[in-house]
Amino acid sequence: MPVLARTLEAAGLSTVLVTNMPFWAEKTGVPRTLAVEFPFGHTLGQPHNIAQQRRVVQQALEVLETAQFPGEIVHSDETW
Repeated sequence: MPVLARTLEAAGLSTVLVTNMPFWAEKTGVPRTLAVEFPFGHTLGQPHNIAQQRRVVQQALEVLETAQFPGEIVHSDETW
């Protein structure tokens, strides 16, 4: 995903990566990141928990809108 994010950014599209591995997002140079503390395979939240998934997506859009510098990583306050 980091390569795709950088490719889209180069084409003029803004991106935000939602990941449970912010360490690698930082190492690979992702433009903007929302870090979540969820198990692998559940990046947006618990299965069937639509309210939680919506909150995570909303947080990602806020990161996209408010990031102050390239490579910014914001840690979500959502809990599993």
